[in-house]
Amino acid sequence: MTFTPLSQAPWRRPAPHVRALPSDWVSPASLPARVGAWRRWLAGRPGGQWLLYQRNPGEFCSALIALWESGRVAVLPADDRPETLARLANEVEGTLPDAPDVPEVVGQDIPPPLALSPSSTAVVLYTSGSTGDPISLAKRFDQLDAELAAHAKLWPLTGTAVISQVSHQHIYGLLTGILHPLCAGVPFCGDTSRYPEVLAARLEEAGSAERKSVVVSSPAHLSRLPDHLPWAQRLAPCRVFSSGAPLAAVHARQAEHLLHAPVVEIYGSTETGGIAQRRQTRSSTWDPLPGVRLSFKGERLLLRSAFLDTPDAWWQQPDRVAPAANGFALLGRADRLVKIAGKRVSLAHIERTLAETPEVTEARCVDLGRSDGRLGVVIALISEAIPHCHEARRDLIKRLRARLSKHLEPVAIPRYWRFVEVLPCNPQGKLDQGLIRRLFADLDDTRAPRWLGELSSGADTCTLTLEVPERLAYLEGHFEDYPLVPGVVMVQWAIELARESFGQQGDFQGLERLKFQRPLQPGIRFSLDLTRREDGIAFAFISREGRHCAGRVRLRYQDGVGASHE
Repeated sequence: MTFTPLSQAPWRRPAPHVRALPSDWVSPASLPARVGAWRRWLAGRPGGQWLLYQRNPGEFCSALIALWESGRVAVLPADDRPETLARLANEVEGTLPDAPDVPEVVGQDIPPPLALSPSSTAVVLYTSGSTGDPISLAKRFDQLDAELAAHAKLWPLTGTAVISQVSHQHIYGLLTGILHPLCAGVPFCGDTSRYPEVLAARLEEAGSAERKSVVVSSPAHLSRLPDHLPWAQRLAPCRVFSSGAPLAAVHARQAEHLLHAPVVEIYGSTETGGIAQRRQTRSSTWDPLPGVRLSFKGERLLLRSAFLDTPDAWWQQPDRVAPAANGFALLGRADRLVKIAGKRVSLAHIERTLAETPEVTEARCVDLGRSDGRLGVVIALISEAIPHCHEARRDLIKRLRARLSKHLEPVAIPRYWRFVEVLPCNPQGKLDQGLIRRLFADLDDTRAPRWLGELSSGADTCTLTLEVPERLAYLEGHFEDYPLVPGVVMVQWAIELARESFGQQGDFQGLERLKFQRPLQPGIRFSLDLTRREDGIAFAFISREGRHCAGRVRLRYQDGVGASHE
């Protein structure tokens, strides 16, 4: 079956023969009966816009078509969290149930299906769903058809079966996992395919039906492909798609190695639809999709395409780019939106939500660029709310996460938390990248304390605010039932942090007046008072519990500034 545009109702054309596949697959021949059930359910109900959230791809597709054929518009929330649905419920006529649940009445008349106008609205999507202040975007049939035609030109689906690991509630999964196979008349499946074990089973099922697979995936899924599953070459898909966020080059190579198939990334957004594509194992630059015109203004990307709401107007992307060959290279986002596991997250929205908490005076959410893709957040609290031990810190994070969970999907909630009384700033009054790296340095250096700020009261004195990380490497062996920081580690911390605060120090000569007064345990927040002396440094570790350790370090200065007392 050749490609048929949505506006020409490909589901009403004779379905091609498809060798039997298990019930998890959606066959083109199975759609008309389910569409009829949904149309009977909709009969007599108001027109207009209806919320459609359905994990099952067959039920989703059937309900979507029924809405179209009855002159209605599908509104696709990004998730089914109660807060999301409650917010959108006031803007639509109703919400579709999980199933139509209507008896089939012999001779029941329902209106004939309406012809679809290319200029009519097909779906309403949301740019960031529950992860920010959502912006609704309507997509007409002509926009969807233009983009689907570009997909069909680049990646025809004849003789294939499509396996989707991503949600069809978003534009990428909707186009590649549902609408393209629908227009091509090929079987498709999704839902539980997001699990690697199920993906392997689906590949085998498609192979048994003598069909090549196309896998619609994401960086989050491809980065977690296990190598112990039987990714046999005889079951290799003909193509793997990835979108939602840049795919790390190492994960692109690993996915191609395991699945024995090319991995094609699609770059775009809800507003623009697809913009460009690349196969990263061959080139890191992005090539525009058919019909997409590019222009560059400094580091900003401008584009025109029939996928846009206004095809003749130039659209400016928020990403920074550099022209390269026939396409461009991505340099990173210019705004405060990031993508976490393929979901767009507003850092400003997270900050505003946290700032509504009574004890929070300011919050700064940061993309740490870590391999797990998770966010960090620095929160300034009133002094009474500052956590001083592991239990208090854990409980505070739990409460703040609960507040965010009303607005965010779990993967979008920050994973790394730092609590301060005042946001640390550079001389220009900004929380710059250097300070951010220092705040989160203990994530990569398991020997370091957690740095939370520094206050200098003169050239020779400063006080650092620190925490003992729960995963500090030195806790191992000291002791299983009562872990504590070894005394020698505290001394070493004092020397190293004095070097960072005061500059280069001299050679170690010895210790004086060293006292250990109470143990320093995981999660304890403490201050390190440092004083530069003529012959070295004096230090004291002090927490709310009292003094833990104090002493002096004698140093021989190499430049002769100080002298050791020997």
